[in-house]
Amino acid sequence: MEKLSQNTGMRTASVATERADAGARDGSTTPSEADSLAPAVTRAATILDVLAENDGEAAGPSEIARRLGLPKSSIANICGALADAGLVRRVGTGFALGRRLAELGGAYLATVDQVQEFYEASRRLKAGSEETVQFAVLDGVEMTYLARHDGRQPVRLTSGIGRRLPAFCTATGKAALASLDDAELARRYDGVTTLPASSERAHRTVDALLADLREVRRRGYAIDDEETMEGVVCYGVVVGARQPGEGPYAASITLLKVRATDERVATLLEDLRWLAKQLADPLRIDE
Repeated sequence: MEKLSQNTGMRTASVATERADAGARDGSTTPSEADSLAPAVTRAATILDVLAENDGEAAGPSEIARRLGLPKSSIANICGALADAGLVRRVGTGFALGRRLAELGGAYLATVDQVQEFYEASRRLKAGSEETVQFAVLDGVEMTYLARHDGRQPVRLTSGIGRRLPAFCTATGKAALASLDDAELARRYDGVTTLPASSERAHRTVDALLADLREVRRRGYAIDDEETMEGVVCYGVVVGARQPGEGPYAASITLLKVRATDERVATLLEDLRWLAKQLADPLRIDE
């Protein structure tokens, strides 16, 4: 279920990006560039982020420059270089993401053993195999979606593979955040008190989020109860990392709220716990 912020124009709850964009409005160098060993590469990455947020629509150099607070001439030159490399494609006078990015993304996913194991394990879930099951990794305060299984009762989602969504209002995100200690949570949300209003039911403050995370730790799973999409609920659990420094990962099951009876939810939670154990331990033999 993990939909967010109805095109709010920010990488929705990426707090660090929000602050960087705000600081870039009065100069040609963003705070992230100031620390970069290769500013042109940093700008290229931010351009790709903007195009990724554009829902498939092309954006011209003027629009990209305005959104990033950078010179149009620099944006145009970088976009031209990205187009030559196949990372973006020309659409009229604008640019959109290129096919080469899909190839690179596929090459990356091929190195993540858990992705293939996720698909195989999802098909074996007793009840969850009928629903939409997702696998994602926490990056800062956002979740990057790595895989999705669509069962016989699919729910239309915006969290496609490769998409980044805020952690604070998604079941995968809250499950992953709850696995962090309080000091790490404080570091990631340092200086932030309010959160983007993604829906009527979503958290509006960091304090409310932290209270929810304490409850997630107590019961062992996270809930997105219509926080990102009306009429849809999602349950998420953290997936243990296999190597130090990885993750945290999380898995979730999404379904229409009218189908979320107490009996079915209990079965889905059993499936999620089993799935998490399978993905955390590749040598586990569970039938």
